[in-house]
Amino acid sequence: MIKTITEWDFVNAFDQMNRSENFSVAGRKALFDFFEEVSPEMELDPIAICCEFSEYEDINELKSDYPVPEDCEDDDDALNHFREETLVLELGNGGLIIQAY
Repeated sequence: MIKTITEWDFVNAFDQMNRSENFSVAGRKALFDFFEEVSPEMELDPIAICCEFSEYEDINELKSDYPVPEDCEDDDDALNHFREETLVLELGNGGLIIQAY
């Protein structure tokens, strides 16, 4: 049986699974849009999403978890490095979601 999930259902599924702190509402909406585009018939599993993706307030917070090569001269270079390594979703508020690698 398949149930169509709306953006509202997706956002609230994290609250229902006690995973509200893993992603901001803006982050959850960006993830919803991403999954709708690449895998519209996927099974919604908030815990698996939390294991596979992380949200960062900005590039500096991301760089504190993942090292960047020494030849990255500025934040734009660092962001390009991450784009080459993994999926990066950029949020309107300057935040970033990356797929763990």
